[in-house]
Amino acid sequence: MPNWIIAVIFYSLISCWIFGFINRFRSNLTSTITMISPMVSGMITGMGGGTITGILLEQNLLLSLFISVLIGIIAGGIIGAIISIGAFLNGALSGMMAGMMGVMLMNMLPSSQGGKGIFAFMVIGGILQFVHILMLQGQIQEPILHQSSWMYRSPAFMMFVMFTLLFIFTFGRYEATSTDSNSIQKFKQTEQTPMSVPNERHMAH
Repeated sequence: MPNWIIAVIFYSLISCWIFGFINRFRSNLTSTITMISPMVSGMITGMGGGTITGILLEQNLLLSLFISVLIGIIAGGIIGAIISIGAFLNGALSGMMAGMMGVMLMNMLPSSQGGKGIFAFMVIGGILQFVHILMLQGQIQEPILHQSSWMYRSPAFMMFVMFTLLFIFTFGRYEATSTDSNSIQKFKQTEQTPMSVPNERHMAH
């Protein structure tokens, strides 16, 4: 599986989890938290989408900017839309800004560093999402939280999934690097191998 698909799954899961939690408990959250969550979602997903599109569409900067901005606006805007108009604007604009930043950053990096850039922001996004989970769950009373779906009761589910996807991404990068190294080594060995000396009988003829 290509690493960029793993990254897409990673950010999609984060966005879907936040959307589900906010939709389920929006009446129990304070106005401050409901303004922060769309911004967090838009920033994490927009930045992640920017790093992915910045690599996949590195030859077309305008298209990669448009797609990443759209991803950020959708990720932050949809979550904000279920709360209020102000939360929608907060999430959409944060996602738009993060999407642009992600693309521009990946375009500044060498092509060989693209995979490392995507992985670095997956780690950063995962850490920020974990803090976000703790913040959201801390707003809900224990009896109400335990009556909800099992995936919202504890941060353990999201932590397990994020660590699993990061491990798969790391393993895929290591495997690809090993394959490239072996190919280069074989190519060098082929170049250094001396040409076989022609048979003396054929030379005599």
